Amino acid sequence: MTDLLPPGTRTSAWRRRSRVAAGSLACALALALLVGNSLPSAASSAQALPPLDLSQHLRIMPLGDSITAGVGSSTGDAYRWDLARYLVDVQQIYTATYVGSQRSGQEPNPINEGHSGWRIDELTSQIDGWMAAARPDVVLLHAGVNDARQGASAQTMADRMSALLGRILAAAPTVRVVVGDVIPPWYGTTNDIASAAVQRFDAMLPAVVAAAGPRVSLARLSAAVPSGALGDGLHPNDTGYRYMAWVWWRCMAPLLSADGITRAGVDPLPTPVPQSALCSG
Repeated sequence: MTDLLPPGTRTSAWRRRSRVAAGSLACALALALLVGNSLPSAASSAQALPPLDLSQHLRIMPLGDSITAGVGSSTGDAYRWDLARYLVDVQQIYTATYVGSQRSGQEPNPINEGHSGWRIDELTSQIDGWMAAARPDVVLLHAGVNDARQGASAQTMADRMSALLGRILAAAPTVRVVVGDVIPPWYGTTNDIASAAVQRFDAMLPAVVAAAGPRVSLARLSAAVPSGALGDGLHPNDTGYRYMAWVWWRCMAPLLSADGITRAGVDPLPTPVPQSALCSG
């Protein structure tokens, strides 16, 4: 198990840099709070749940396909490094780690559960073992584009997602799951069928998430990552992954607020998107 920011030379240097950045960030946060630019509190369904125990090591499983693994990222880190910075610098979660069976990227904690080319049902076939080994507190789930590319209908994708969520929730009675909708692939005019299936699946996801219960919430990644941020038409480039990290954090933050305050960060999106348009559940 490796901390998001483990002890050692690299981490010490990162912490020194973060202290410098934290001064500027603190000013930005203070100004944001003065003008009311703080994030809303957790949704009522999340408030009804027992809070996560932030005195213990928070275990986060990034779960999905090649996008979770970091394909298209110049470092292979996907969204994970930027998300770690939000968790540490802004939300002040210092005792967290990524967990999983895979390693990819150059960040201090390259652990994840990203499997290139895998469909939702293929993830389901292995999830029991992964959950038992990793024991995550939070699962960040992003999958479905490979199902669409291999001809699955939106209804089939929704049924597969429901089955996967059921297995995750059954494996860990306190785990929280944040499901990211799928960023529609963009190939010009060469794969409109897959893109259309993804868009229909995304439209069905709110109902899938609601049916799964209060431990599951939705992150609308597609609302923040434009097609221009997909470097190859399928995988995000570095900008796209940075936008993904922002949305993940915005939708995770209500679960991670030990003092009831969800702190405002510096929005990287070229056009800010309201919290209500990014997160639900």
